[in-house]
Amino acid sequence: MQYLSIKSISINVAFVRAAIAKLTYTADQVDALLLASKIPPDLLHQPQARVTLQQYAQLITALIDATKDEMLGHTHQVMPTGSLSLLTHWMAGADTIGQAIQRLDRFYTIVNDSIELNVEVDHDWVVLNIGPGSHERDSDAYVYEFMFFFIHRIVCWLQKQLFPIAHIAFPFAQPERANDHRLMFYGAPVTYDQRTAQITFSKALLEQLIKQDLKALNTMLDNPIGALLMLNFHGDSWSSKVADVAQSQLSSMPSLPDIAAQLDIQPYTLQRRLKQEGVTYLDIKNQLKRDAAIEWLTNSELSIEAISAQLGFVETSPFTRTFKQWTGVPPSAYRKRQT
Repeated sequence: MQYLSIKSISINVAFVRAAIAKLTYTADQVDALLLASKIPPDLLHQPQARVTLQQYAQLITALIDATKDEMLGHTHQVMPTGSLSLLTHWMAGADTIGQAIQRLDRFYTIVNDSIELNVEVDHDWVVLNIGPGSHERDSDAYVYEFMFFFIHRIVCWLQKQLFPIAHIAFPFAQPERANDHRLMFYGAPVTYDQRTAQITFSKALLEQLIKQDLKALNTMLDNPIGALLMLNFHGDSWSSKVADVAQSQLSSMPSLPDIAAQLDIQPYTLQRRLKQEGVTYLDIKNQLKRDAAIEWLTNSELSIEAISAQLGFVETSPFTRTFKQWTGVPPSAYRKRQT
């Protein structure tokens, strides 16, 4: 789903647990890195807890800086700091997306044999496969998630627009963070327990021209994880349009008929189109409010009472109960951190 304000989007804390799973650091060292990214360590033990994309990006960047390994120990061969920069420079120098994909394939053949990348092209589709290489199936979730995320986002960035993923297959059991896979991959259908890891998209994409230049690349590489994770081009889905209207009215959330009137569409038609995108207006409202609350609790000095009012709650206690339903922890848990 690509309809939320990108900086305030939140994801399940399980992504954080997956990222740090292979670190050889002490608990105190890990806690220090979490706190530096404004992530209270206690949240790691709460299954429903969430962190913003901004927090997650800050943490991944800090972990890479600390470990000097862009795969954070998840592959048998270290991916030295600067590998992503080298790869993106090579891909950006291509003429078309097809050439960039070929360079991506070649890069991992040369640089890191822990990641087996294979590209298949037929009449209509391109399928990128990631083989098991020399790492274990059950521990590969982070590798597959990171690789598919990176491939999709860098290609989107190169052509300056989001492109739809036809399908993603993961060779591991459906995890607790599965709902956020569709969020991270802009609504792409995802299946689990598959024989191989695959990402599929239209062959027509290969003919698209590279639209970024060296200046834009250098700007992106100032903070590559943050830039790619929070990459957001204007979406034209109905869920995007609804959220654009609703997000500016969080304290007095409009009804679906009100939204439909502002979008010049009949309410029942809008409801049907949202259903076709796999979302309801209630989903959008809850995610907008939940993620705005996490953003404000994490990155602002607003009191919990003020945040409650901003989100349209008459009293703080209903907000606290609702927030705990959303995330598994009360709002105060996001304020228990060192500054």
